[in-house]
This record gives sequence, C-alpha cells and structure tokens, in this order.
Amino acid sequence: MKLKLSAIIILFLAITACSKHYVKQSEDSLSFYYNGKDADKVLFYSDMNDFNGKKFKKSGEYWIYTLNKPADLNEIKFFYKVNGKVYIPECEMKIKDDFGGKLCILEF
Repeated sequence: MKLKLSAIIILFLAITACSKHYVKQSEDSLSFYYNGKDADKVLFYSDMNDFNGKKFKKSGEYWIYTLNKPADLNEIKFFYKVNGKVYIPECEMKIKDDFGGKLCILEF
C-alpha cells in the first residue's frame, strides 16, 4: 500500500512539474501561469476582454497574467498566443469556438 501511494505521489509531482500552464485562484483574482522558456511574447485572450490580447509579464521561468474575478460571472473562456501561435492549455473543459478552434473553460 505504501509503495502504491508513493508511486502515485511521484507521478503527480512529475506531471505537475512538467506542466506548461496552471491557474491560481484567490477570492478576488485569477492568475494564469505559462512556463515557456522559449517564449518571447505571451498573450491572454478571453471572453472577458472581447478576445483582445493582454500581455503576460515575465517572472523567472514563468509568464504571468492576473485579472480581477468578475462578480457577475462564474466561468471564463480563454486561450493564449505564444510567439504569435495559438496555444490551448490543458484544461478540464474545452469548447469549440466560432472559427473551428477550441477554447478552455475555467469555472470559479
């Protein structure tokens, strides 16, 4: 049993350590993190800003974009552009957009 639990913990840590993207939620904000050592420019697009790109800021190995949680919404749809190319991060829910692509859905 201990061996199984140890293997699961190691696997979880390995997967999260390799993740290129994650989101931290606080009571009033959402922070999006992108780990892209090769990135020169990362933009955040969401339905909250009519899909107008907002710049991530570089901090060490991560690019970070923080926004205030909207009081009147409980989810947002989003994607990134990394060096001019669309990047759909790993997320629990995705939806097709009007252009044949996909968007992540984040519920909060």
